[in-house]
Amino acid sequence: MDAPEPLVLRDSYEHVLVRRDGHLLEVTINRPEARNSLHPMANDELDHVFNCFFADGDLWVAIITGAGDKAFSAGNDLVYSASGKPVWVPKNGFGGLTSRRHMPKPLIAAVNGYAMGGGLEIALTCHLVVADATAQFALSEVKVGLIAGAGGLIRLPRTVPPKVATEMILTGRRITAAEALGYGLVNRVTDAGQALEGARALAAEILDSSPTSVRISLQVMEETRGIPDVIDAVTRPSGAWADLMASEDAIEGMTAFAQKRRPVWRNR
Repeated sequence: MDAPEPLVLRDSYEHVLVRRDGHLLEVTINRPEARNSLHPMANDELDHVFNCFFADGDLWVAIITGAGDKAFSAGNDLVYSASGKPVWVPKNGFGGLTSRRHMPKPLIAAVNGYAMGGGLEIALTCHLVVADATAQFALSEVKVGLIAGAGGLIRLPRTVPPKVATEMILTGRRITAAEALGYGLVNRVTDAGQALEGARALAAEILDSSPTSVRISLQVMEETRGIPDVIDAVTRPSGAWADLMASEDAIEGMTAFAQKRRPVWRNR
């Protein structure tokens, strides 16, 4: 059996571009000739990239986007799937994300152009979504005899009004960036071609805050998501609060506030 690959970002990938900018990681699906659709090899590369991101204590926020201005991702590469070549998906799901159980750091989708099928499923997995004015969103699997099996059937009805989700799922209807904003599917809409810049601006706002606080906030949200009663959720025992108050970042944040200076975050 082959040894597992080290959790260190490679210098280069065949189907993905990666860029570190301080505590920010930018991940670009680099298959513009195929509208950034994903085949098994691209999925494996994204899986490795995000394994590395979540394991690296010096990376605090990530952005995923697609190369070019036509598509964030058109989803599964159907041409490859129909070729008869071996097809597989990583354990962590489509794009290395859709079946990932724990995502303890913020991930932002910068959607330029089409987010179709699996492309929308990737965006739905992200904590935040920034779309440009040209973006279009759809779960189009029914048009090709498939279903949105990488989480779209579950996440879309939990994100937009159920009737809207049902129509999109059963008809494959596309919605615009403006509609997606109104339904709560995206957080911000930028001018055409500016989704990545908009995502960088949002990432900068997050990076201005304590990475420990951000991480533990995501943890508590995840722990309580399935608890329907609000008070039961609020009073649920968790070690998160003790972890936070024992952290260097909490001490630094309160000290910096008292001293009227900017805090210096350590992510510990």
